[in-house]
Amino acid sequence: MRLNLKQKGLLMVSAPLLFEALFILILFAFLEIAENKANKETQSRLVLQEVNNISKNIFDSASHLVTWNFTHKRAELQKFDNTMLGIADSIDNLKELSADNEVRREHARKLEIYGKATMRNLVSHREKMVGDSDRVYSPNFQEFRRDFNAEFDPFLKEAQMLVNEEERVQKSVPQAIEARKTALRIFLLTGFAINIAIGIFLSIYFSREISARLAVLTENSQRMAIGKPLLERIGGGDEVSNLDKVFHNMADALRAAEQTKREFVQMISHDLRTPLTAILGTFELLASGAYGKLTERGSTRVKDAERESERLISLINELLDIDKLESGNMQLILDECEIQNIFRRATEAVTVIAENRKIKLEITEANPAVSADEDRVVQIMINLLGNAVKYSPEGETIKIDAVEDNGFVRVDVIDHGPGIPKKDKRLIFERFKQIEGEEYKRSGSSGLGLAICKALVESHGGTIGVDSEVGQGSRFWFTLKKVGPARTESNMNAGHSATG
Repeated sequence: MRLNLKQKGLLMVSAPLLFEALFILILFAFLEIAENKANKETQSRLVLQEVNNISKNIFDSASHLVTWNFTHKRAELQKFDNTMLGIADSIDNLKELSADNEVRREHARKLEIYGKATMRNLVSHREKMVGDSDRVYSPNFQEFRRDFNAEFDPFLKEAQMLVNEEERVQKSVPQAIEARKTALRIFLLTGFAINIAIGIFLSIYFSREISARLAVLTENSQRMAIGKPLLERIGGGDEVSNLDKVFHNMADALRAAEQTKREFVQMISHDLRTPLTAILGTFELLASGAYGKLTERGSTRVKDAERESERLISLINELLDIDKLESGNMQLILDECEIQNIFRRATEAVTVIAENRKIKLEITEANPAVSADEDRVVQIMINLLGNAVKYSPEGETIKIDAVEDNGFVRVDVIDHGPGIPKKDKRLIFERFKQIEGEEYKRSGSSGLGLAICKALVESHGGTIGVDSEVGQGSRFWFTLKKVGPARTESNMNAGHSATG
């Protein structure tokens, strides 16, 4: 039975995963055993520590008591009391540590009995000594030692038995842990090797045919990108062959669409622009009176037709420009350009429509040099200024600024138009996209101008954008690469401002 890609992939993933799950379960069991052994050794050490603490505190208590008898220093009594409290705490800790082990629990019980008997003996002597504090307590110290040893010796014997038990535990635990470590290392290495072997075997087993077929798809995608014919279709009925079939169909459809687009652009270039130019020329002649004087109504109609012809020719030119930009056929002639020269040419192109609407164009005095195709940057500026003039209220001022910014020059065109909604700020730079609303429809724009500006700016290595809020105007900006130091001219306003 031949598996499809889904089944192969599921098998390649599930087989190692199942093995790894089993591997982790066994590893977890190993770690649990090792942790228990380590905890056992740790608990044994704590038991020995508490036994040593009890023994030491008992000796220290007797020593503090004898010292006080001869010096009558209150500090010695305080030390005696503290060590007695330490003995009680250590006995409680020992009982708690021994609760889960029967042998250890029995030792702890006996040590508690002997330890508390010794404490009572010491407390009894303390009371006798403190009761006659004006003189040295003078019992027979051999008798004191005999009483002390009588109570403490059974404790020491029991403690020694517990110590012997715990030392045997501590000797056996490291050996067991080391044996587990060795087994764990072998298990890890073996499991790792088996898992790799399973993965390699499944990968080689299933990838041969898949890799060969995917290589064909990769080759076809590269061929399609550079316009070469595709390889023969892949046979079979699995997902790869189906994908190759869809890829071929897509390539055929793209070729057909590209051919249609190319024919359409050629038709516009040759079959529309030329006759429209001739029609526009005829309308211009009619408007000038070359074919006789027209009536007032006729002149109005001719001007309307002339304006619509100009709009159609502009639309055709924009379509041709955007096609050239997207196909990479538009060649830029980069040179060092002064920004003021670009501003001057652009403002001269829109001066008439600005004067008709009594709009003032205010230009900065800054004059940095940029690396650009001057004609194309002028085209960008004319488009942005044209939009600013169309949407600004009559009598307003449009500002044109140039600011140096980290190796670039940012050009700003600031108007007082209706502003742009936040959701449409990216939309307006796409082809044939326009903002909805009556205040945005009056220009009769094709929706290609800003898309062309974006393509031209990006082809210069810059960026373009807009900062705007509804009702507060807009600031369209783009960046160009800066060249050389910035320059300013003292009387720039007089020579490069246009007022309505």
